Amino acid sequence: MRGRGGSLCRLLASSGLIGILWIIAASRWIATDTVVPWDSKNQFYAFFRFLASALQSGASPFWNPYHYGGHPSVADPQSLIFAPAFFLWALFDPAPSLRTFDLLVYGHLLVGGLAVGAIGWRARWPVAACVLAAAVFMFGGAAAGRLQHTGMIISYGLFPPALLLLQLALERRSIVIGAAFAAVASALALERNQVALLLSFVLVAVALGEIVSAGRPLRYLRERLAVLAVMAAIGSALVVAPLLLTMQFAALSNRPDVLLDTALKGSLYPAHLAQLAVADIYGVQSEFWGPGPGSIPDIANTDDSFNYMFVGSAPVVLLLWFGLLGGQAFRPGRRVLTGAITLALLYAMGRYTPLFSWAFEWFPGVNKFRRPVDADFVLVAALALLCGHVLADYVREGLPRRRVAASIVTAAGGVAILAWAVIFMARSGHGMAALHAVLQTAPIGLGAILVLALARAARARTVAAAVVALVAVADLMWWNVAFRLNAERRLNYAVLDQPKPADAKVLELVERLVRERQAVGERPRIEIMGMGGPWQNVAVVRGLEAINGYNPLRIGFYDRLVSPGESNWQVDLRSFPASFDGYDCALARALGLEFVVLDRPIEQMRHLARLPVADMLQDGPEVWVYRLRDASPRLTFATRIQVADADAVGGSGQLLLSPSPDRVLIDDDTPPSRRYDFAQGASAGRARIVSWSLDRIEIEADSQLGGMLALHDTYYPGWIAEIDGMRAPILRADVLFRGLELPPGAHRVVFRFAPFSVDNLRDALRLVLHRPQ
Repeated sequence: MRGRGGSLCRLLASSGLIGILWIIAASRWIATDTVVPWDSKNQFYAFFRFLASALQSGASPFWNPYHYGGHPSVADPQSLIFAPAFFLWALFDPAPSLRTFDLLVYGHLLVGGLAVGAIGWRARWPVAACVLAAAVFMFGGAAAGRLQHTGMIISYGLFPPALLLLQLALERRSIVIGAAFAAVASALALERNQVALLLSFVLVAVALGEIVSAGRPLRYLRERLAVLAVMAAIGSALVVAPLLLTMQFAALSNRPDVLLDTALKGSLYPAHLAQLAVADIYGVQSEFWGPGPGSIPDIANTDDSFNYMFVGSAPVVLLLWFGLLGGQAFRPGRRVLTGAITLALLYAMGRYTPLFSWAFEWFPGVNKFRRPVDADFVLVAALALLCGHVLADYVREGLPRRRVAASIVTAAGGVAILAWAVIFMARSGHGMAALHAVLQTAPIGLGAILVLALARAARARTVAAAVVALVAVADLMWWNVAFRLNAERRLNYAVLDQPKPADAKVLELVERLVRERQAVGERPRIEIMGMGGPWQNVAVVRGLEAINGYNPLRIGFYDRLVSPGESNWQVDLRSFPASFDGYDCALARALGLEFVVLDRPIEQMRHLARLPVADMLQDGPEVWVYRLRDASPRLTFATRIQVADADAVGGSGQLLLSPSPDRVLIDDDTPPSRRYDFAQGASAGRARIVSWSLDRIEIEADSQLGGMLALHDTYYPGWIAEIDGMRAPILRADVLFRGLELPPGAHRVVFRFAPFSVDNLRDALRLVLHRPQ
């Protein structure tokens, strides 16, 4: 009973300390009135707000009409639809704040940290080892430098609980725990990013390691077949359909197949390993001068946040001294972790080792991603767990056996990496700053060695481990919490949450005019350009249908013809192809583009073929708002129908036949069932929207002759049309839009988005399997 009580106290103590560390870290952002910047707010937060507003309105969030003229959120890995914590919060909060969003993101790190502590508790680690491992996991390396990449942080945070549940399910042969593991692992995988893929590989490797290392592997496997079957069945049921929709989107998106040469540009330069122990060796805390696209073109797809690796000099000492030299990293139960560390390093370095190129060719899913440096997340997670193991070994067993030759080689290798980093910095004139950073950090590493070496008795080793853990945690939190790569003033992103008066005035003006148009049955669209990063997806937050936004993943034919670009924070990033050569072109009118918000007068925009006829609604001094004339209605009946190859008509950014108010072009892959011959000047009919929601549009239509109804919303798989309750095929109209054949008479038409319908999933599978490579 005493042993069980002591064990429980150890669990409570480590969990409490981990929680306190997390609260201290989170409060640093709050105390400095900062938030996690960049993609975290410009993209993920905006999508979270859309998720919340969609659920509050009673509509599904699967289709986002406010983004790029219509966007399949259900297939977008960045939508947060399948992130349980965000989904549940959105059910109750219609407008989550910037701070709420950050706390939910941090919460995933807390869950991961507590699970790391629980893993250590089960392995009988002392409290110091549990706390150190959890701190390295929550605040180390990529977890700090890439806090902006919300989806990756979610996958990363869910890895330790998934690992814990996997261990418990296999150990206890519990179907219930196995089902829980499948649910958590599915949530991890459904972020559908490279970190999720790599961490899933690690979980598979752990399961295989448990089987292989068992005394009688076949018997061990046979006894756990039911548990493994439940894991596989539940995991497949949760993951397969969303993953298939994402693959469908990828096949139809603007994103080309990733080539190996492109992927290798996201490699980790080996000299960055010096930053594992020295946080500021490249000046990252103020102004980065280290290896990156500016100095090494071969790694153009990385930057200082992608490459950030600092976990602390004390953990590095532990790993090298006890783990490597002492051989503790190769003990049973740790070989998978050590293998994960090794492979993650080799993978992350991309072009500098053969592993990534091999994996790109042969491992499923790897060739879908373009930055091997993402493996840094796997590296930090495995390092954290191994740190806990080796510190626990020290408390139990003391110092490892001396190996003079190996120690000299290891020390020489560490010094060589540090020297490489200093020499690299010297080339840019910052060698002394790098050397100063090394000297500033050295006392922590040397002090850890001294403290651990001097403690001989068991009680003294416990105290020494606690001292080293305390210093290491303080070092991590000093450098990595609320610093340049993960904190900016909250005021910078206020337009997304609580706009400043000037910004609120602009938004209220546009919203009022849009509502007035909607009151008479029209649904105008807007474009926002040049207003800075936080404005890029403000339309998503405010419920305004925009033809642009900020997202690297867009519907391919829309992107080619409208060319909105990946981001709109700067006006000069807007290109105008021949199909969309200005705001008064036929395609702009067909899209219903009616309002343009700019950071300058429209006359100063480059690349416009001509100035549009527009009414100025606000004339600066910081924001200019224009209302374009002659925008087309959302619904039209055509008097002429032409069948052609839409991909050929709209190929290569050219629109050979521009949308016309009296003619509709139907793709030959979705031809009409009959000819429509109208007399000159005959009216095809009339139609109006009577009900509109995110994923459902109801229309009343009346036609004496029958004809083609064109809804100027983006054509995309998964949309279903019904005429008076009966299914009807949706035709691809004018390359971009949805067309529907209507028989004569009065009808009620419904368009609804049903991505999980059997027909769409079957079509998605067919598209993915037959997509040309």
